[in-house]
Amino acid sequence: MIWKKFKNLLLDLFFPKTCLNCKRSDTYLCADCFNKIEIVDHIEHEPSAYLDKIIFATSYANPLIRELIKSYKYRFAQELAEPLSQLIIKTLKKFNLDIQIQNSIIVPIPLHKYRLRKRGFNQAELIAQKIADHFNLPINTNILKRIVYTEPQANLKDNTKKRLNNIRNAFAIDSQYKDLIRDKVVVLIDDVMTTGGTLIEAAKILKQNNAKEVWALTVAKG
Repeated sequence: MIWKKFKNLLLDLFFPKTCLNCKRSDTYLCADCFNKIEIVDHIEHEPSAYLDKIIFATSYANPLIRELIKSYKYRFAQELAEPLSQLIIKTLKKFNLDIQIQNSIIVPIPLHKYRLRKRGFNQAELIAQKIADHFNLPINTNILKRIVYTEPQANLKDNTKKRLNNIRNAFAIDSQYKDLIRDKVVVLIDDVMTTGGTLIEAAKILKQNNAKEVWALTVAKG
């Protein structure tokens, strides 16, 4: 509790809470600026060998989206999980995409334990929890494990081959939870999809362990 208060004090000192777009005080994203974020005007139907649906809310090319996600992940502005999750929810509703499917389960992309310790939270997990709460769906953060400490995908810019090699065999399924995904629709949640390598690699291990379908939901594609 003391550490949390101290961290919040440091955030207020070095990263004052103002809207990242219009600079309105007391919020990192005001309602007016949230409503100005453009949702995609169509859903790209581009399933991979392992992903049955790929759905993203907006483009990472949007400077505000980039700033929101960077602030969320690297400046510890965890309250941004709320508007970022709402962008996904807004997209699902816009296209009448019903994830309240029988036998579905929400699974966030996990961080390796060392990166989780360094960052202090899993950005995908916070977004996933809000989506699960909104749709009253089960969520499990223990099924999928990141077993290889990889270089951050963001560091491998414009190199698809390196990104794919970097993430290969990075995930495993915890054996005690295998039955939870058998014949289920697993809805994977992450913040950003670039090449899709992370999501595809996660979907592969889920399909190998008898998931019926795997969907990918992300805030942005870039």
